[in-house]
Amino acid sequence: MKSFLAAVKYTFLTLTGLVTIMPILYVIFSSMKSNQELISGGSLLPKVWTFANYKEVWEELDFSLYFYNSVIFATVTSVLVVFMGAMSGYVYARTDFPGKRLLAILVIGVMFISLGPMTLYPRFQLAVDWGLASSIYTMPIAAMYGLGASLFLYEGFIKSLGKEIDEAAIMDGAGYFKRFYQITLPLMLPITSTFFLLEFVAEWNNYVYPLIMSAGNPDMKTLTVGVVELRNMGNGAAAWNLLMAGSSISIIPVLLVFIIMNRQIVEGLSQGAVKG
Repeated sequence: MKSFLAAVKYTFLTLTGLVTIMPILYVIFSSMKSNQELISGGSLLPKVWTFANYKEVWEELDFSLYFYNSVIFATVTSVLVVFMGAMSGYVYARTDFPGKRLLAILVIGVMFISLGPMTLYPRFQLAVDWGLASSIYTMPIAAMYGLGASLFLYEGFIKSLGKEIDEAAIMDGAGYFKRFYQITLPLMLPITSTFFLLEFVAEWNNYVYPLIMSAGNPDMKTLTVGVVELRNMGNGAAAWNLLMAGSSISIIPVLLVFIIMNRQIVEGLSQGAVKG
C-alpha cells in the first residue's frame, strides 16, 4: 500500500511538472522552426533545426535595443520599489506617529482596488508634465505605485528582528537613518532579494505601461512590446517563428537573475515562512 501511494504521488508530480514545462518547451522548439513548418503543425521537435530566427530578431528588428530597454526599465523600477518598500516598512515597524493606523487602513483598502487601469493615464500625464517620458532611465519613476504589499511585508520582517538591535544602536549614538542604512537594511538582504526578483519579473512582463510610454518614441520600446509586434512582421502571415524566438530571448534575463540570487531567494522564503 505504501509503495502504491508513493507511485501515485510521483506520477502526479511528474504529470504536473510536464504540464508546467510543456508550454516553455513548445516555445523554445518552435523558435527553431521555419514559419511554414510552424503554421502547418506537426511534431514538437523541428524537422530542420535553424537559429536564423534568433539572428533575424536580434540583428534586424532592434531586439538588442529592446533588450537593453527592458533590463534598464525592470532593474531601475525594481530597485526603486524595493527601496521605497524597505524604508516605508522600517518607519511603520519602528515609529509611532499620528494617523498611523488610519494610513494603514487606507493602504490596505487601496490594495483591494485594481490600480493598473485606473492610474495609467494619471501616471502618463505625470511623466509628461515632469519630463520623465522622454528617457528610458526616467520612465521607471512614474511606474512606481502599489507599495502596500511591500510595506507590510517589510514591516512584519523588521518586527521579527526585535527592537534590541535598535536600542543598542541608540545607546551608541546612532541616528534614525544610520540605524536603517547600516544596521537594519543589511539584515533585510534575504527578503529584499526575494521581493526584488518578484518585482523584476512583474516589471519585465509589464506590457501596457511601456506600450503607452513608447507610443511616440519607438526607441523606448521594451522587449515585451517588441515581442507582441513581431506577429505582424511576416509577409502576409503572422511571423509566429519570430514571435517564438523573441519570447525565448525574453525569458533569459529572468532565469539569470534567479540563478544569481537563488541562495538569497530561498533563504528569504524560508525565513518568511518561519517568521511569518
